[in-house]
Amino acid sequence: MRERLPALVAAALVAALCCLSLAPARGDAETLRAKSVLPPGQSGYVSIPGLADGTGSPHLTDQVGLFEDFRYKPAGFGVPGTSTEPMPGVEIVRDPYGVPQITGETDYDAWWGVGYAVAQDRLFQLELFRRATSGRLAELLGGSYLDDDIVARRDYYTDAEIDRFYARLPRDLRERSIAYRDGINAWIDYVRTHPTELPGEFVALGTAPEDWTIRDSMRIGVFLARTVPSGDGNEIPNAAALRKLGSRGFNTLHPVHSSNPRITIPRSEAKFPSQPGRTRRDERIGFRRSKRFVSKLPLGSIEDTATDQAPSEGADAGAQLSSLLQTPGGSFMWAIRDPERDRAYLYNGPQLGFSIPELFVEFEVHSPSTPNLRGVSAAGVPVVGIGHNDHVAWGFTSGLSDEDDLYVERLTGEETYRFRGEERPMSCRDERFVYREAPTGLPGLVENPGAPAGAHVERICRTVHGPVQARGEGIALARRYAIWKRDLETFVGIDMLNEARNIGDVDDAMREVTWNENVVAADSNGSIGYWHPGLHPLRPERWDERLPYPGGGGAEWRGLLPRAKTPHVINPARGWVANWNNLPAAGWTNGDGPARERLSGRLHRVGLLEELVGRVARSPSYARSTRIVRTSGTTAQQRPLVSDRRLALARDRATGRARATLAALIRWDGDYARTRSDGTVDPGVAIWERFKADMQAILVRRLGGAGGNLLAGETGSSHVFDATNGEAQALIRLGPGAYAKAARRTTDALRRRFGTASVGGWREPRRRYEVSAQGAAQAPDLPFFDRGTWEQSVEIGRGGR
Repeated sequence: MRERLPALVAAALVAALCCLSLAPARGDAETLRAKSVLPPGQSGYVSIPGLADGTGSPHLTDQVGLFEDFRYKPAGFGVPGTSTEPMPGVEIVRDPYGVPQITGETDYDAWWGVGYAVAQDRLFQLELFRRATSGRLAELLGGSYLDDDIVARRDYYTDAEIDRFYARLPRDLRERSIAYRDGINAWIDYVRTHPTELPGEFVALGTAPEDWTIRDSMRIGVFLARTVPSGDGNEIPNAAALRKLGSRGFNTLHPVHSSNPRITIPRSEAKFPSQPGRTRRDERIGFRRSKRFVSKLPLGSIEDTATDQAPSEGADAGAQLSSLLQTPGGSFMWAIRDPERDRAYLYNGPQLGFSIPELFVEFEVHSPSTPNLRGVSAAGVPVVGIGHNDHVAWGFTSGLSDEDDLYVERLTGEETYRFRGEERPMSCRDERFVYREAPTGLPGLVENPGAPAGAHVERICRTVHGPVQARGEGIALARRYAIWKRDLETFVGIDMLNEARNIGDVDDAMREVTWNENVVAADSNGSIGYWHPGLHPLRPERWDERLPYPGGGGAEWRGLLPRAKTPHVINPARGWVANWNNLPAAGWTNGDGPARERLSGRLHRVGLLEELVGRVARSPSYARSTRIVRTSGTTAQQRPLVSDRRLALARDRATGRARATLAALIRWDGDYARTRSDGTVDPGVAIWERFKADMQAILVRRLGGAGGNLLAGETGSSHVFDATNGEAQALIRLGPGAYAKAARRTTDALRRRFGTASVGGWREPRRRYEVSAQGAAQAPDLPFFDRGTWEQSVEIGRGGR
């Protein structure tokens, strides 16, 4: 049980540093070395007395120092710690950073223990997650979350549907989910009789935890499978941009096929067309056809049915919901073969936005069916998402491919539409939402204090294509998802991944998942692989994939891409793979651009990673692989990719202070983390950020004006110093004259900002990361790194080091 007094907590931590684990000895592991870091820390527990200052567990922020210094904690099996036995047959050993190692005499015991330990660490987060995914946040946090609740019920599933999906899972996964539920509820039962152990947020909000259900876990799994790998599309903003820019500008900033894209699978290995059978001629015909169609759409009348506003550029539905269960922020990973030593090195850094606590919770589990398994998952989900066992290590990044489409339904009545020449009724239901007056005292969650309490009834409808997300004059917009009603099948594939013994097993597992995460894996034979799996629609050949489709039946999908034809490679000849959310392979198209960053061509941020990984692969080692992140996580990615020669040509054309600005940019190596004694960074940081924006402005103006901003994208909180699509295209396409012109604008802007014309005075403070709070814990002051919110580094192979 959790120690109740601060003194006992401190004593337990000291004991954890010196005592051996009481868990039974493990078998000979082939995961030779593993380490990880999870900032701020493992726990999310804030005590009732700690509400005033956001304190509670000693493991709230104890990994921040490791992260800032590029250090790691041991993540192999059986790290020594303190042991408890919450029920017969279950042992939980917590290491010095509070990471639980759960050993069960049976599979039920083991996963009961996982649920119990996760509830100890993340009980209030579990409450937020279950409410977020069932459309019940406003009941707890106030009316500002009503829109998110509507989205959660509109775009996802009813209780009866969730129950049917669960019933289709294999028996072992159903039994595991029951055990996990029972473990969570055992801890809930405990805190009900020991109220001082209850997380303080429940007291502050005047509520108590309800019993956990299977449905709660399944809803969280569905949400993660749908949103973390990709998210909804940009068809309406694309249509608006096309109207403003015209064909040339639109195709420049958002081509179907990127020119010289950065791809994970080398062209020499294989080509994987995302739309086999569709020709370039089909694409040209489709573009003209789609352009005519969208030119007649009443875009100005389209309103989001949840927010009563036009959909914003690049915004995922449910912004606050997405902040609780993170949506794509970008992630990186690589794997390197070391054939001379029969081993491989894998590094993964999922970038989901820093929060306290994190989306991920870390644990280790030992059961009869899975002797050794360690990694992370979202609280509430009974699988290890990313991690390693004795034989295989694996990592994920968001796939970001276009897996859904927007269909324009022609209405014949309020809830009827025309499909294939016939009038059809929508499937509609009324959903009742309750919301309360927003509480005070939890600023990380409450954004609209004083919202009135009450209830709201929303009419939610579906067409043959999917949920109706917006309406306009005589039309409704319905979203068709490739993963629709198949989200939980991903659990089956991840379970197979958890038990994989070699790369072949990983390949089999990737044929089962339905989400679109990129996956990299390495096994104890020294083999590596990469997969871009999931359900990918085969779109109509003569309609444009970047724009909305007509819903009348003449633009239907041709089916799904066969699993064997999704991008994948095992043991590429060059000996390494790397991915930072870039395109998977030659022949893969951009879709409607659910992530604008994928349109950056050769200046995509992964170019920096490819250079670093390729260099290490020439003389591989575990230490050298691990050190890659020191450079990739502190360098403005495009600066090393833009040649000094091009900048020098611009400098030679420039005059006056602009010449000095470009000279300073050439001297700067892209490092934004290096500071001098006053905490400020190189002038190149401010220059580069302003210069990219000025370059983009020049390109957009040349292409036709403000419409280009709809396609330019943004860097997002995980990639502050990355380049947007518009900036990357400007740096690629514009010549020295434009570079010099941008430098003049940059010089003028920075002179005004810093109050000096001297480049040496353009030093800004080191940027900080915006750490969100999912409760009452005090968010740490974290310097910005373009790094994973959890990071693992694994060496896997046979024999000694």
